[in-house]
Amino acid sequence: MTDGPGAVPGRVEVTTRALTSCARAVAAERLGAPTKRVRVDLGDANGALALAITGPVAAGTDLVEATTSTAAAIRSRVSALTGRRVGSARIELTGIVRERDRRVR
Repeated sequence: MTDGPGAVPGRVEVTTRALTSCARAVAAERLGAPTKRVRVDLGDANGALALAITGPVAAGTDLVEATTSTAAAIRSRVSALTGRRVGSARIELTGIVRERDRRVR
């Protein structure tokens, strides 16, 4: 049985590792932090993905407002990229990332 013309039978599976890597990259981008300093753990939220994100945030923002809007943006982007429903995104901030001051030579 096929779903339409040209459809190939089979299925696509996205591994936990791939979901974690995707969520980590999105979280790092939205937090303004290096990917290597962000950690994401996946869980279940009533059948949807639950993201537990730990990492620093970029300097110069209102932390509460930034974290709230960032959590919503991460949920939306991860859902769009993976095709999975994201039920929650909990963010634990571990520090502030500042741009390095570069000396002019």
